[in-house]
Amino acid sequence: MTKYTLALLPLLMASTAIAGPATDEGAKHLTEVFQTYLGSTEGVVAVAVDGDAYALTLDPKPLLDQAQEAGVTATLSPLEYSLTDNGDGTWAVKQDQPFTMSFSGPDKSELKEDVAKMTLDGTFDEKLMAFSSAKGGFEGLKATSSQEAPEGKATVEATLASGTYEMTGAAGASGGTDVTITGTGTGLVEVITAPMGEGATAMPVTIKVDSFSQKMTGSGLMLDGIYKTAAWLVAHPDDASKKAAKDEFKGILTGALPIWNNMLVEGTASKISVDTPMGPAGIDEVGFTVDINGAVKDGKFREAISLAGLTLPPGVLPAWAEPILPKKVTLDVQATGFDAAAGFVAGLGVFDLPEGMADTTAFDESVKKAFLPDGTVTVSLNPGAVTGDGYELTYQGDMKVDVASDMPTGKATVTLTGADKLQAALQAAPDDMKAQAMMGFGMAQGMAKQEGDKLVWEIDATTPGSVSVNGTPLMGGQ
Repeated sequence: MTKYTLALLPLLMASTAIAGPATDEGAKHLTEVFQTYLGSTEGVVAVAVDGDAYALTLDPKPLLDQAQEAGVTATLSPLEYSLTDNGDGTWAVKQDQPFTMSFSGPDKSELKEDVAKMTLDGTFDEKLMAFSSAKGGFEGLKATSSQEAPEGKATVEATLASGTYEMTGAAGASGGTDVTITGTGTGLVEVITAPMGEGATAMPVTIKVDSFSQKMTGSGLMLDGIYKTAAWLVAHPDDASKKAAKDEFKGILTGALPIWNNMLVEGTASKISVDTPMGPAGIDEVGFTVDINGAVKDGKFREAISLAGLTLPPGVLPAWAEPILPKKVTLDVQATGFDAAAGFVAGLGVFDLPEGMADTTAFDESVKKAFLPDGTVTVSLNPGAVTGDGYELTYQGDMKVDVASDMPTGKATVTLTGADKLQAALQAAPDDMKAQAMMGFGMAQGMAKQEGDKLVWEIDATTPGSVSVNGTPLMGGQ
């Protein structure tokens, strides 16, 4: 639940003009500050003097009610904070409350969530437009969601015992704000019930996660521009007002560039068990990484995942394949070689197109050219591996994708240790599978080069239409 809290808290950008004891004038000023971002709709923002502090209540109901015309019904319990002016451009912020929310959409989707307790204790720095430090957590989260489909209703019921988070902020070396947020959770239980087909009985699957942790590091966040973007969206809830103020919005987005320099999210989940109709399965640990540059010249998008300690329900694998079930798998893919800064700026040109313009081909091509000035993007398979009992298969490579060609080019390296382990498993396969599998495995071995106890395949596809392995042409070679 920290996502809801942290999404609103950066709006605490009050002026130092109200430094000192809490006063009615100070409460009025704070109200005006929050209304800058959340609008002046009656009932959304309320600030009152509470001893030496200010009691802040943010109630999104009047804003959420505006979405009912689109067939959306949503409720969100008011968020309550205590703000104390430290007199040095920083604010002490506290929160301790339960939380509830619900949502239903025109597509017959529903979501409900309850949190028994949600806490925050931190220091907000006006110059940073972020918390210089903060910590908090939640207890007793319960959530249910459902989605109607022709096959029947699919539901998800989740509970989470507790979670914590910590946050720090500092001035970025090249501008903006650097922010780090770490979070942990324990005792996740999720029950997924989905029909297997129209008229079929729903099949429940229960997922349990003992614990998980996550760290987000953002550098150069342009928080002023991000907040102004949020404020503009609140101030222009309908299409007509958005169209009328599109030039203003373009200016806000331009001023927000590069939005951030880099955003890195890393996390792990431990001791995952899955109860299925076929039997129990599990994973000792799942890790993930998402690494994205903002609207900068050196564009980057990277995703990585790792799985360790996989177990499957009895009988899912044939007996001959059980000895070679992977124990660990890592996969790491990224895209680079594109200009996100130029592409984003070119994309903002959409605000300048004539209303209702039917043919946007020229504009689309200009945006594509800005994103890909060389007409290519590099897709990399970073070093990864499939590791099992007595064997390991590793892989890495780079591929250049040319938008003007259907044939990408690049190089890759694949290595294998423990080939005898895999060969023994294939020997135990049924005869109708063994012959074909052994023939394919033998051909692969024949193309490999031996380096110690490793088989190595150097794949070269740098020439369009030509592929070779360890110098031997497979296709298109002369």
